[in-house]
Amino acid sequence: MEGKSRENVVVDANVLLMDNVVQYLQKYRCFTIPEVIDEIKTIRHKVCVEVLLDLKVLNVINPDRSFIDKVLEIARRSGDISSLSRTDLKVLALALQLHEQGLDPLLMTDDYTVQNLASRLNLRWRNVKIDAIKRRIRWRYLCTACGEEYSKYLEECRVCGHRLRREVAGYEEL
Repeated sequence: MEGKSRENVVVDANVLLMDNVVQYLQKYRCFTIPEVIDEIKTIRHKVCVEVLLDLKVLNVINPDRSFIDKVLEIARRSGDISSLSRTDLKVLALALQLHEQGLDPLLMTDDYTVQNLASRLNLRWRNVKIDAIKRRIRWRYLCTACGEEYSKYLEECRVCGHRLRREVAGYEEL
């Protein structure tokens, strides 16, 4: 690979669990977060991650807090927040940080909610093993008691204090 620049990619845990992951990722310059590494449980996959780290193919970085905050705000506005784990948020924050640093990373993930939010953040993304999203989902939250509707995620209804239920408000083309 000498003399040839490698594409920058941010990888989610599902990518590191693929068969032939070392061979597949060697052509890329990969980035992920410590929490993704912690999700790898089998000896076989841990060995593959160690090989990728030793080859300097995989770089483990924590995103800056400011990028986590940006992703959180967009996730709240889009309604995706209730379906995203802390790890998902940090993977997206790392991709956004690298994007804003001019590295134009490709985010590899099979997580539909991560894909949905990546499209809202104007990040390039690609599925790996399963079909990708075809349309972006817009969510709304309805109170299970009084029917009050909210466009953003809240812990409880502002009118009556009951639990909110998430449902699709509409779709947008990618």
